[in-house]
Amino acid sequence: MKSTLIASADLTLAVAKKIAQTAGGFRSEIRLLYRDKGANAKSLMGVVSLAYKKGAELSLFADGKDAAAAIRAIESVL
Repeated sequence: MKSTLIASADLTLAVAKKIAQTAGGFRSEIRLLYRDKGANAKSLMGVVSLAYKKGAELSLFADGKDAAAAIRAIESVL
């Protein structure tokens, strides 16, 4: 499952932590992509490395039984 969205705020450590914590609550494999970089959404350091700014176009991929719920939950953080 894939979703494309626009970041509503700059990526801060607090936002990255919320993304990783939210993703960690799901069994699906979840990846967040920005430009040519991708990160495991469950990895705080991976998410931080994306360093996106407000208005950035992000792609979110999830694969697994709870993929749809995972994408909805992470979209609400972003």
